[in-house]
Amino acid sequence: MSAEPLRVEILDRLDENDRRAWDQLAAPKSFYAGTRWLEFQREQEQGGRVHHVCVRSGDRLVGAVAVFVVDRPSSGNYHPGKLFPDAADQGDRPVTLVGSSRGFYSGPLLSDDRALEPLLDAVQDIADTHSDGLAWWLYATSADAALLARRSGVTPRLLNGECVIPLPGSGFEDYLEGLISSRRKRIRRDLREFESAGLRLSRARLSDEYQRCGALLAATQQKYGVQASADAMTLWLEQLSRAARDTGRLHLCMNAEEQPIGFSLIFIEGQTTYTRAIGFDYERAPHVGEYFQLSCYQPIRDAYADGATALHLGAGAYQAKARRGAVVHPMWAVPTRPGAWDATATKAYNTGQAEALRAELPGEDLEWTHDSEGWL
Repeated sequence: MSAEPLRVEILDRLDENDRRAWDQLAAPKSFYAGTRWLEFQREQEQGGRVHHVCVRSGDRLVGAVAVFVVDRPSSGNYHPGKLFPDAADQGDRPVTLVGSSRGFYSGPLLSDDRALEPLLDAVQDIADTHSDGLAWWLYATSADAALLARRSGVTPRLLNGECVIPLPGSGFEDYLEGLISSRRKRIRRDLREFESAGLRLSRARLSDEYQRCGALLAATQQKYGVQASADAMTLWLEQLSRAARDTGRLHLCMNAEEQPIGFSLIFIEGQTTYTRAIGFDYERAPHVGEYFQLSCYQPIRDAYADGATALHLGAGAYQAKARRGAVVHPMWAVPTRPGAWDATATKAYNTGQAEALRAELPGEDLEWTHDSEGWL
């Protein structure tokens, strides 16, 4: 029997059937490709428009990607002009972002390889209409970057790395046994310090606790140089709870006075658990390992209980995350237009970015695949 022909639709909104089908495609890729995060991004990009590119074979969704057309990206991490000052100047034209506008992930969602070309053709049509033919895939994996670069004829640029802890076996002790001795000792010390401090963890719903967590999230953002008020972060958490249909799992760290001194928010997508947000009251926190208890150790226990095989910790703090078992996967930028940047300058740029990553990590913790080292 011959395969059914493909057809492309571009939708402003997804109905419930399309949401389920979209999430089935996203599950093996990333939480940041699924509809919960997609709805949250829509709230953040109020001045833009979201195009849902859908490739169907008969009634089945076999290819998908979201395309954001914005006058100005709301996140500096997604502003091509700030990321790459030497890239092609788009003037006052809108910016077209493919896959996401925040979250550090972008890639085509496919269950049928035939869907790739019509999917990319549709993306290019949107870019031609709004952005002088230039769209941006930002924070693509090495596998997706290689696929996209062949189409656009450019060398990808290295942006950052995503940190993922593989979870072998069936429980927390299996995770520990998979680490080298020095890392096991460090984690056991973290656990002892936390247990002796009289702290406890409790589970809650984000919809019930976002107001208390907003100030904690703002404090952590400010600690790392992000200007964020408690009110703004409370709204951010409320919007995320609503967009994600309150599916996040919230852990609160309580002190002896039953005051929350920290929280973490995790989501599950496919076989991976994602630590999405974390916040602390640094004046009350005793600093006895509660950061990694909330960001790593409890999410790892949850992941095993849920049958997940990996914990995703996002970008940054590479050395600390590697010491807890994370492998760092490079993430790339791929423009859709061949002349977006100079190939020689890109090689130099990538070499500098790679050297910065390597300076934070032992060699075995940085994983190059799909000939991506050839882009350096």
